[in-house]
Amino acid sequence: MTLQKAMESNLRIQPGRKVKTFGGWCRHDRVLLDGHEIGKIQTRRRRNYTEIITVASGTYTMGYDVDWLIEQKRG
Repeated sequence: MTLQKAMESNLRIQPGRKVKTFGGWCRHDRVLLDGHEIGKIQTRRRRNYTEIITVASGTYTMGYDVDWLIEQKRG
């Protein structure tokens, strides 16, 4: 999703707090569409490795995929 599309659809990403775990750092950012949460972006950082997962309604996809979140909300 381009920045222009995000602005047109009133999409916001609200940063979550950073939590230290045994394997590294983890953060859950809330994705808001028109003020309603449609999912989360989970970021895990370990030594020499970063994992990003997009989560919506108990299902997930690997990577940072806001377009997928919006499709999940519509479907």
